[in-house]
Amino acid sequence: MPVRVLIADDIALHRELLGKLLDRQDDITVVGEAASPEEAVAATARLQPDVVLMDLRMPRHDPQGGIRAIEQIVARYPNVRVLVLTESDDDADVRAAAMAGAVGYIVKSAKAADIAEAIRAIYAGKGWLDPTITGYLLDDYRRVAHDVRARPTLTRTETKVLQLIAAGKTTAEIAEQLFMAEKTVKNHLANVYRKLGAKNRSHAVSEGYRQGLLK
Repeated sequence: MPVRVLIADDIALHRELLGKLLDRQDDITVVGEAASPEEAVAATARLQPDVVLMDLRMPRHDPQGGIRAIEQIVARYPNVRVLVLTESDDDADVRAAAMAGAVGYIVKSAKAADIAEAIRAIYAGKGWLDPTITGYLLDDYRRVAHDVRARPTLTRTETKVLQLIAAGKTTAEIAEQLFMAEKTVKNHLANVYRKLGAKNRSHAVSEGYRQGLLK
């Protein structure tokens, strides 16, 4: 049996051209179209396609409508798999689509053969990510990993001292609460200043929030 595909795009010409391209594939058949996120959800309920080819952004409708439609389709019809087909190569859109439940993401500039291959892949239970986006995501992951590695590491006691400073506690109060000498508290505080590059208590607290050490 061919893979049954529903095309959701608010531009009729896009739906028509894509439908013609996909119908040339022996193992793929277009069973319906939707011109809005709402129509996509309704058509999925009516047609029960194997794959929904979802345009993430439909300018004539709610900007977040595509994401919400994905969420609804995935929640209501777990056997239907969503492949995002969009002009956006923004990594934020890729993450949003993945969080909503899409299992594939491909840009509209892709060749028809690649779109067909993506449909086959997700129908077979695999994921699909457009190769043009992979580089952006890897750069993003490397940046995040670098930021995490560069973040200073405080000991458990130093973190507690910083938290108490943020709460407005004096050195004497911190010493009493942590059952240690004031000199020991000052030593821990000196380590906090050094690791955070802070000059004083308020600066340390500010850096603690900025660097994600305080919440």
